[in-house]
Amino acid sequence: MYVQQRDEYLESFCKMATRKISVITIFGTMNNSSMKIDHFQLDNEKPMKVIEDEDLVDQQLISELRKEYGMTYNDFFMVLTDTDMKVKQYYEVPIAMKSVFDLIDTFQSRIKDMERQKKEGIVCKEDKKQSLESFLSRFRWRRRLVVISAPSDEDWAYSQQLAALSGQACNFGLRHITILKLLGVGEDIGGVLELYPINGSATVDREDIPANLVKDIRNYFQISPEYFSMLLVGKDGNVKSWYPSPMWSMAIVYDLIDSMQLRRQEMTIQQSLGMQCPEDEYGGYGYHSYHQGYQEGYQDDYRHHGSYHHGYPY
Repeated sequence: MYVQQRDEYLESFCKMATRKISVITIFGTMNNSSMKIDHFQLDNEKPMKVIEDEDLVDQQLISELRKEYGMTYNDFFMVLTDTDMKVKQYYEVPIAMKSVFDLIDTFQSRIKDMERQKKEGIVCKEDKKQSLESFLSRFRWRRRLVVISAPSDEDWAYSQQLAALSGQACNFGLRHITILKLLGVGEDIGGVLELYPINGSATVDREDIPANLVKDIRNYFQISPEYFSMLLVGKDGNVKSWYPSPMWSMAIVYDLIDSMQLRRQEMTIQQSLGMQCPEDEYGGYGYHSYHQGYQEGYQDDYRHHGSYHHGYPY
């Protein structure tokens, strides 16, 4: 869970820096701990003072920090404070940084900073010349991609697929799925990236994808802009399945994901934390209904429907 949370905030360096966030991470058990401190700062800011190495392993100091903020168990636990170091929120599971940022932006100390930064023209902007490699690296070993491409947003197949995706935020979040929509042909192209919180909440963070990157993504995955297509990309960056026509139910996609070894490890952790989606959203599918021997039957069914899509069972 620490890795999931770390990846969340590393993807938002500029937003962390504009909010003057420092992250103190404590590793180890109650009796044998170490810590590290990361300060997120803008390029024009004076570097923060670096703490001495011996302080990072000072057991008394770490113990006092744990007691001060209620970190008295050997489990994942995160605390958010304001500049006065008083606790504003506790988190027992990884949380999407957008939710954290939204809360911070209500702090009186942050409101003053926002007013100043607005006057100075300090804003976080996505690099419109972002390379394909840097874009895809954001998701490698962190997120699964469902890429949907269509010649326009009025395309019938695209509309049908959007209907099937409706109400699936929790399922996407728990399975670490990010939706990437690529639309248009010729010079009139664009895209939208939809990031779902890994804790399964219904919120979604959207990012616009520039035309040059949409073109590069289509070329990389060999997607024709003239026709509808959808593909599933695993956390390893490889395409797991192609869908040349709309999937009326996402159950088949979920089943494929849930059969992957990495996903089954995630499921074990999520089940131990009681993290799951409502039954009506699953439509009868999901990791809680997965049972031994199911994967073999699924693969038989998968081969019978090879004319509709193809994929890799891992």
